[in-house]
Amino acid sequence: MGTLSIIMPAHNEERRLERSLRSAADFAADSGMGIDVVVVDDGSSDRTVEIVNQLQREHALIHLILHDRNRGKGMAVRTGVLASEAEFALFSDVDEAVPIGEATKLLDSAIAQEADVAIGTRYHRGSLITKRQPWPRIAVSRAGNLLIRALLLPGLRDTQCGFKLFRATTMRPVLERVTTSGFGFDLEVLAIARAWGRRIIEVPVTWAHGEGSTLRLGQAARAVLGDLLRTTWRLRTGRYGRGPE
Repeated sequence: MGTLSIIMPAHNEERRLERSLRSAADFAADSGMGIDVVVVDDGSSDRTVEIVNQLQREHALIHLILHDRNRGKGMAVRTGVLASEAEFALFSDVDEAVPIGEATKLLDSAIAQEADVAIGTRYHRGSLITKRQPWPRIAVSRAGNLLIRALLLPGLRDTQCGFKLFRATTMRPVLERVTTSGFGFDLEVLAIARAWGRRIIEVPVTWAHGEGSTLRLGQAARAVLGDLLRTTWRLRTGRYGRGPE
């Protein structure tokens, strides 16, 4: 069993995938830790799968999982983590907002603090922001974080950063319980993990706004708000229970 699987969800990422996948593969090959890279293609209609197939010929540690249709980023992450046989699974967005080398910080912190989840956070005095988001994204992100802390996850600074590490043995049952398929996936994972007594830590990372995203800010914000309200209701009505014994 390897130490770490790097999970990269991808949907129509032909413009950005090759660079980020090469970075992840080089990091894995140089680490000496037994790392593999798993791309979960979420029903892409462009050259995403072709690019992964090409890079697999250069790097045997790259693996590909296919969704037959677009099911959402959350389900792509869930598929990758549940398929991993490593001790830890890290999911990393294709935009490389957090350099893949920061995975070492999360892994070391999770081991040292016996954590089940390590979140890479932008909102910590030890974080380094090298390129800021446009102000509308900053405003929506800050407002969303305040609402998330107030309703669901008090004490967590940055639930939505696309750079999270899971301890496989304790988090697989949590992932199996998750039903949110889109960007609110992070909220449900963390809410269930906390309700079931999993230890969550935040780790400051280097972060830069990634270019080339097709994300529609207003649409994504409304979707996350809906997922936040649903997850809060499920949590407060005991739908998640206390987890397996």
